[in-house]
Amino acid sequence: MQLNLRKILLGLLAGFLSAPTGLLLAYVVGVIVTAIKTREVLTTLLVAGSFLPLMLIFVLLIPTLLISIIVGLALGVTSRFDRRLLIPIGIVVGLSFGEIILSVLLPAIVAPQPDDFTSIVSDYRLSAIYGLVLGTIAAVFLRWFSRGSKERG
Repeated sequence: MQLNLRKILLGLLAGFLSAPTGLLLAYVVGVIVTAIKTREVLTTLLVAGSFLPLMLIFVLLIPTLLISIIVGLALGVTSRFDRRLLIPIGIVVGLSFGEIILSVLLPAIVAPQPDDFTSIVSDYRLSAIYGLVLGTIAAVFLRWFSRGSKERG
């Protein structure tokens, strides 16, 4: 079995593109949740303009890149079999590594305190959902890339 380097690179590109997309989605969801919980415009604007972007950059950026790269690599390696399997594979790999990286490794590196940002993102349900979303986004990107490459070639 020969690995197709082009598909692996497209998988990595899909993973790299899913990272900022996932972070942007996490930002939007964080602002909406803050607005619903606090019901205050000023608090929501303060969180949206300062706290949330900083926490996403300092706490979630590197784990997101790790999850996205692993998902992209797995998708690139398996994309030669069947394009219909990309989304289920992205979901399973994203969910698995979201759990491993956010729920196991992150709390081992940064000790979570009650109700801080690390304890929120290391919650196993949220980390599973976040990994699932990252895997799905990467799989959709790779399906889109491979559809475009078939039309050209």
